[in-house]
Formats: sequence, C-alpha cells, structure tokens
Amino acid sequence: EEAEALHRRALEARKRTLGEEHPDTLTSVNNLAAVLYGRGRLEEAEALHRRALEARERTLGEEHPDTLTSVNNLAAVLYGRGRLEEAEALH
Repeated sequence: EEAEALHRRALEARKRTLGEEHPDTLTSVNNLAAVLYGRGRLEEAEALHRRALEARERTLGEEHPDTLTSVNNLAAVLYGRGRLEEAEALH
C-alpha cells in the first residue's frame, strides 16, 4: 500500500512538472502498473501498461528499448489474466 502511494505521488509530480508523455513520466506509469500487478490488481495494471505502451510508441517509436519493455510488460499482464493468445501476439 505504501509503495503504491509513493509511486502515485511520483507519477503525479512528474505529470505536473514534465508532462503526460515525457519518458520519465511514462517510467512512473510503468512502475505504478508493476506495483498494481504485484498486488493482484491486474485490470488496473493492464490499463496503465497500455497507456505507457501507446505513449511510448508515439513519442519514442516502436523499436525503442523502453517501448519494447512496455510491450513485454503488457504481455505479462495479459498472460497473468489468462489472455494467452493476446499475450503471445505481442511477443
């Protein structure tokens, strides 16, 4: 619970100071999603991973290492939710 609160705080601060699609803000989105995943809140984690992936594709390109990390993270959440075909399609 404390980790989630801290990640939310960092995300909000980065959005205010850097903007919604700054790479550091998207790292915070990813980090919060990872915490939610760890807490079993897979639907929320999926939504955040999708948000990070879409923004990274737009701002960094499809082949950037951070974008590919987002692809992998989203696939992991989909796998965790039992959506194996969707997860496999991302890999």
